[in-house]
Amino acid sequence: MCLNQDERKTLVISVRDLFPIFFEVQMMVESVWPGGARCSVCLTFDLDAEWVFMGNDPGVAEMPRKFSQGEYVWRANLIPRILDLLDAHGVKATFFVVGMNAVNHPDVIQEIASRGHDLATHGWKHENIEGVGKDEETYRLLQSRDAISDASGYHPVGNRTAGGELSPYTHAILVDNGWIYDSSLRGSDMPYRLDNGLVIVPSYYEMDDFHLFADYPGVAPYHARMLSPEVGWEIWSNAFDGYYRYGLCYTTMFHPQIIGKPGNMMLLDRLLNYIEKYPDVWFATAKEIANHWNTLT
Repeated sequence: MCLNQDERKTLVISVRDLFPIFFEVQMMVESVWPGGARCSVCLTFDLDAEWVFMGNDPGVAEMPRKFSQGEYVWRANLIPRILDLLDAHGVKATFFVVGMNAVNHPDVIQEIASRGHDLATHGWKHENIEGVGKDEETYRLLQSRDAISDASGYHPVGNRTAGGELSPYTHAILVDNGWIYDSSLRGSDMPYRLDNGLVIVPSYYEMDDFHLFADYPGVAPYHARMLSPEVGWEIWSNAFDGYYRYGLCYTTMFHPQIIGKPGNMMLLDRLLNYIEKYPDVWFATAKEIANHWNTLT
């Protein structure tokens, strides 16, 4: 069969759509990842549950509809659902845990640790720490870390600030008290180290399921953001293509009450299957990435 030039071009484009990995012209990058991996993938989950609503508005506890959106994590056993999927793919993740969740659900926190995942702090009540003062902020961080350790036997060395901005003291408090990494900033596509030695494992809003699928709070009054999983797929898979192309650090920022919904779990499974088709990808926890970065710089 003889094809003219236009027909041959159409055939190549069709095959390219089916097998994008093999047709992608990759940039030459110098690997900084273990084993010569091209990029890293860091799956993280913010285990805030009802505290994402109550941290700065305790009155939500008296609003059953809103409160139930966080309570859904526990009633529907979303953490085991997520852990089972991670086990099926053989990957480990980092769970940033609100301190009160460790107090109220120690069995769940212990199960996360027992399956080999990294645990890190995420506020005491998912509160905004702006203006609380250095001593009070220190107390809450240590209280949160102790609650996680007591529940799991795991000693957290990472943090992601919850419920608002960092204070002028946050990073100094972390370093002075033995934390080695923070994942609250967006300042690079790669890990980086602050002057005080703290490693930043950056996180990104486009990788935040809350910004795509949460119906409370809305982005504007009476305007909820309930997008199709296909939108999430397009954003997250396209982002991975870019991070892989440039040899960067791809970090998710998922929330169990969002990503743990049945349809969204299918999306996460699809995303992991997609990433696993790429060669030379290093799946790592935030702690592993921070430890590795400390060997380089």
